[in-house]
Amino acid sequence: MKTSYLIPALMTCSGLCMVGLASAAVSDVAPVVEAPTEGKGSILNDIDLFGDEYGDESTPIPNDALTRALTDLHKSAYEKARLQFVLEQAFLYTRGQHSAPETASSQSWYKLHAQAGLQLISSDRHQGTWIKSELSGSVAMNRHTHRTTLDDSWGASGPANCDVFEDGYFYIPELLLTQGFLDGRLVIMGGIVNQTNYFDANTYANSTFGQFGGAPFVNNQVLPLGDSNFGFVTQYQFNENWFVQIGGNMMDNEPQRNPFHNTRGDCFNVIGEIGWTHEKALGIGTGTYRLQPFMFHADGENHGGVALNLEQDLGDSPFALFARAGWCSAEVGNVCGAEVQASAGVIFKKPLEVMTGLKEADGNFLGVGFSVSKPDGDTLAEEHSAHDREMILECTYSFSITPYCLIQPAFQYVKNPSGRDDVDSASIFSIQCVVTM
Repeated sequence: MKTSYLIPALMTCSGLCMVGLASAAVSDVAPVVEAPTEGKGSILNDIDLFGDEYGDESTPIPNDALTRALTDLHKSAYEKARLQFVLEQAFLYTRGQHSAPETASSQSWYKLHAQAGLQLISSDRHQGTWIKSELSGSVAMNRHTHRTTLDDSWGASGPANCDVFEDGYFYIPELLLTQGFLDGRLVIMGGIVNQTNYFDANTYANSTFGQFGGAPFVNNQVLPLGDSNFGFVTQYQFNENWFVQIGGNMMDNEPQRNPFHNTRGDCFNVIGEIGWTHEKALGIGTGTYRLQPFMFHADGENHGGVALNLEQDLGDSPFALFARAGWCSAEVGNVCGAEVQASAGVIFKKPLEVMTGLKEADGNFLGVGFSVSKPDGDTLAEEHSAHDREMILECTYSFSITPYCLIQPAFQYVKNPSGRDDVDSASIFSIQCVVTM
């Protein structure tokens, strides 16, 4: 599961998430927690914390009773107990071309993602000690889907929605301690780490709860990011523009299992990330660029690679761009899913307002993404065709109704799913309702 650094139409933030589809106006009922001093850990704060500013008065229903109650709840939780939390729920319906044999062409799912952070030492929000936890899961809502998942149905190397697991499948991706130093410019954390919460973040393609659902648009599939395992992350922000991260995780333990009993040290990774974020330094809008070298050890062998992640707002225009690319030396036994991947997309913010002049919520956007990857050899069928490049096109529109509820239809087209001969190219339509608390 990838952390939703911004929930479209819900929260605003500074530094890394300065612009884009979630730059919502904060309503009068929004709890406002003091922002970090510019240049003193502001980038790392945007990566590590979540959900302290809510409300978008530009939604059709901006200030209903539920919105007021939830914003008061978040404000009270932090002021009285030093607790921050976010609870995301989605009701997802998908229907697609019947590609894989003996699988349902239509599926309905309930998705849940929850995060909480408790400040143990409250002398300073960015300098203090926090304990952070996370819960993810999914439940099939019709009888045809209880034995399958979205990647099984269409034969792709990654799921059509990364937060759909098996029926009744819940697990804890993260439970760790984090400590800030130097006014929040240095952060050290350790415990059970979900690396996707820190590495490979992107404002426009990062979470299935309101953004793209396909695997190549949530994380780079060459990156061996792990969760539910023992690990560490160290982050340092040099100044207002530059930051670096390094982390390592054991990879032996599978979700839903106890890492104390299943960690042997046979599989592990080390990932680095150096990032540069700017405000109109290129003569256009704000943007962030990340370079990610990595290595991992699996099946007695060492492998390595490099990935690139970028996001760029196009200034005064309603458009923004994102892209990911990466290469891994492993052809088989790759824990990340692909040898090579390149994905890119364009975000059209408030498209109805731009085209028709009708008022639209600040968080609304139309997004189109395209990905080309060479799946890992273990993902390909034993008798796969010569066409081993998998291509995915996704188009999605996110429409906010209230500050805590949005509707999102999406369409995906998957060509050469995993290069398999037993499935055809798939067309998948989905629609989900996301409720955030």
